[in-house]
Amino acid sequence: MTRLSSELISGMAETIDAYDIELVQKTGLTLRQIAARTAGISEEDLCEALRFENVSVIPVTAGQGAIEGFTQAVEAIIQHLECSCFITGSSDAAGLAEGIEKGATIVFMADDNRFIAVNLSQKRVIDNAEATGWSYAYALDACAGGLKGQDVLLIGAGRVGKHALCALDRLGAKVGVFDIDGSKVRPLIDTYRIKREENLSDALHRYTLLFDASPAPDIILPEHIKPETIIAACGVPIGLSDKARSLVEERLIHDPLQQGTAAMLALAVRYGLRNKCGGRIGRIA
Repeated sequence: MTRLSSELISGMAETIDAYDIELVQKTGLTLRQIAARTAGISEEDLCEALRFENVSVIPVTAGQGAIEGFTQAVEAIIQHLECSCFITGSSDAAGLAEGIEKGATIVFMADDNRFIAVNLSQKRVIDNAEATGWSYAYALDACAGGLKGQDVLLIGAGRVGKHALCALDRLGAKVGVFDIDGSKVRPLIDTYRIKREENLSDALHRYTLLFDASPAPDIILPEHIKPETIIAACGVPIGLSDKARSLVEERLIHDPLQQGTAAMLALAVRYGLRNKCGGRIGRIA
């Protein structure tokens, strides 16, 4: 898992309403609506289901330890979606025990390697990489007015990139994929109808719809930005130079935590809905 900094996520409770307004301006959808689309359920079903969930966020001190403000940021996002949520006073195993003892139905926790949500009753684990890849694809789809038949450049074929590719494929996009490690791209050709891009700079000049799932900074430069360019950038640090970002800010989808966390919750809830409906609800990412 990309390691966040406390500066990127501080004050989430105070800024998330403004973030949501900006997201609507760019995509026409709220954070909750994008999360619902990611999970393949209606916003109404998601809202109804969230009324019955109790989420516990557990501090984890293993490895490099808890990032200052991380659990508070996750709590703020979940509460913004109008779901009951609390942070445990204890950490690690004791925190997990506390969450369960206090009636949590879903738990959120992260270490140096994974950020996960667990639906306790369904024994389902939702990984942030999956949720982030899917949710950003749906946000890009909304911002672009639909991706069916559109050329999209996916930068990065790692954990998030692979899930993003799956979502982009389902949305009907024609995807070109670049990764500095070509061995990550080759297996994808057997599963998806993709074009392997060998030269990133050349590809960036040809595509106007970009999905940046790479953690590399300053790979998208001002000369790559056109008036019609739209970018979904979920990597931390962001892959745009400061100047490139200033040119595309109104058509840039990027945040350090919000969309991935919201989608994790929607997907965790979704598993419970599927069980209650006897499997009649459609796909789960």
